[in-house]
Order: sequence, then structure tokens, then C-alpha cells
Amino acid sequence: MGADVIKHISEAINRINICGKRVAVQIPEGMKQYAAEVIDLLKTRGAQEVFLFIDPNFGACDLKDREAKELGANILLHFGHNRFGRITETEIPVIYIPITLDLNIEKILGVLEQIEGKIALCTTVQYLPYLKSLKKALGNKVAIGRGVLATEEGQVLGCDPGACNTDADVNVIITDGIFHGVLARMQTGRKTYILTPAGKLIDVEPHVERYLRQRETAKTLAREAKRVGVVITTKRGQMYRNVAEEVAKHIRESGAEADLLVCDYFYPEYVEGMPYDAYVFTGCPRVPIDDYTRFKKPILTVAEAMEVWKRDTGQ
Repeated sequence: MGADVIKHISEAINRINICGKRVAVQIPEGMKQYAAEVIDLLKTRGAQEVFLFIDPNFGACDLKDREAKELGANILLHFGHNRFGRITETEIPVIYIPITLDLNIEKILGVLEQIEGKIALCTTVQYLPYLKSLKKALGNKVAIGRGVLATEEGQVLGCDPGACNTDADVNVIITDGIFHGVLARMQTGRKTYILTPAGKLIDVEPHVERYLRQRETAKTLAREAKRVGVVITTKRGQMYRNVAEEVAKHIRESGAEADLLVCDYFYPEYVEGMPYDAYVFTGCPRVPIDDYTRFKKPILTVAEAMEVWKRDTGQ
């Protein structure tokens, strides 16, 4: 797979005019092993200077165009993702370079054909180019929807499984992880499977049950909180200041104290020793769920906070 990734990167870079430019680069965690190759390719193509951001990057919601401008970069290359729906304007030109991974179409088709009922078929950005051929082969057995924050039909994000919200009997998401399937199952309420690129079909229901137990525990603990930290992230696509202020207002009206905390990344060590009994993270919903066990205090999503403190933000 490494050679295919490098070939894809090289072809993408060859299509971009970077000669004489100061180029800023963002790469996802899974591409960091190719960092040197990316820099060398850019310099070979005539880049005057290359600035590689090494912060963790899990999506185009965390765009570093402002920081790139401060570095004097003329252009930002954002690898591994396509544009995020909330970000429509940037400080400098941004070119998104999704990386397409191999998929055994015949094997995937064989699995999909065995599933009963109409399928809401979705995937992550790495496998998006295959959706059209799958839809063509399966016809009306497959429905492809569109999310709110994702910019392509059939694309699911960690914060937006909305592409599954279409007329169907079952959700199937082609991806490597379980998280997207859990969210899709929670949002649509119907049977949901993860179909791995290797052709393995995984029922997400046991994972949903485990998720629900975890989240109920978090909400139960948060109800006892006397002081709550409502966290605002400065990431461009995840900053919901107005929502955070509204959440804090409702917590205060319910009799607890609430403070607005600000960060870029929300790590356990940042709040170690701070006087809060619970936190509400208003950025990516994956943080309270994926990283829950890393924190000593309960962390809620906005929706969970409004359930605990009996309000609905409407957002």
C-alpha cells in the first residue's frame, strides 16, 4: 500500500503549480510515515520552502490556513481529506488532496448482494471514488444520501453520519473503524453494518450497546457536578462559541457553576488538577466518546449536556 500512496501523492503534486512558492503541508496521522517523501517531492517540483505541520490532524475541520499565512506560506496542501462544509473561505489558497485506498470491488459487491433490503451505502473519503461503480452495479438496491457537513454524496464524517439519512432498510458503511457505524445506528435507528475494505461485514449493535452504557455512566456522573468546564476548541471547523455560551447558561440556570474553557487540542493533562467535576466538549463529538477513558472526570457532548441539564439548544 505504501507504494500506491506515494504514487497517488506524486501524481497530485505534479498537477499543482508550486514552483517558487512557500508551501505549508498538513498530513493525517496515517501519512506521517511518508513525511520525508512528501517534502522531497515538493522540493523536486520547485517549492521554495516547505512547512510541515506535525500536530495531529484528523480532518479538514482542523485547517491550518491562518497559521500557514503567519509562516509566510503562499499555499496550503491538506492531504487525506476533502473540504469541510463549515469552512468556505480561507486565509490563503488551500488545495485538498484526498488519498484513495485500494478496494476489492468484486468482493465488496458479493457481500452487498447478500444483504436483504435496500441499503443506504456510505463511506469515508478514502473510498468515495468507488461508490459510483457500486451504485451502478447494484442499481435500486442501493441509496446514496448526503450529509450536512460532508461535501460529497455518500460521505460520512466522524461528526456527520447524515449520508445514511436516506430511504433504506439498512445502513452499510465501507470503512476500517466502528465509530461511523455507531453514530449512523444512533441517528437512523436501523440496522447498521461496517463493511471493511477486506470484505468483512461487522454488525455494530454490540458496539452501540457498549457505547450507550458508557454514555449513561458519563451523564449520571455529570448530574452530580457542582462546577462544569464548557470547552471551546479554537479549531476552525469545530469552534461553536455561541453553542458553548448557551450550554453554560443552561447549566447555570440549573444551579451548577459553569466556566468557559478554551483550547486547541483537549488533552487530559491540560485539565489535570483543575477544579471541575465534569466537562462539556463543544467541538468534535469523537473526543468525549473516543477519549472518554483517558479523562478522570466525565466528558459530555453538547446533546448529552442538554439532556442532563434538561434543555435543547436547537443547534
